[in-house]
Amino acid sequence: MEKNIALEKALQEAVDKAEVGTKVNITMSGDPVITSVEMIFKGGWVVNQDILPGKSLELTKGEDGYLETINITLKNFDGLQSA
Repeated sequence: MEKNIALEKALQEAVDKAEVGTKVNITMSGDPVITSVEMIFKGGWVVNQDILPGKSLELTKGEDGYLETINITLKNFDGLQSA
C-alpha cells in the first residue's frame, strides 16, 4: 500500500474551496488501483471508503472545523490469483 500525499492535498483543497451545502465529486483516474479514503472528524467519527478505479467519491460540504484529516492509500492489486 502506498500513501498518496498529493491526492490527499487535492481532495482537501477541493473540500476547502466548496461552499457549505454543495457537493464535492472527486473521480479517481490514473493507475487501475483501489483507492482507500479515510476521513476523520471531530468527536471521533471516522469514515472509510474504498473506491474502485473509474469511480468517484461524492460528499456534501458541511460546516468548517469538523473534518480533521483525510488519509488516502493506494492499494496494490496484482489481479486475480489462482490458488
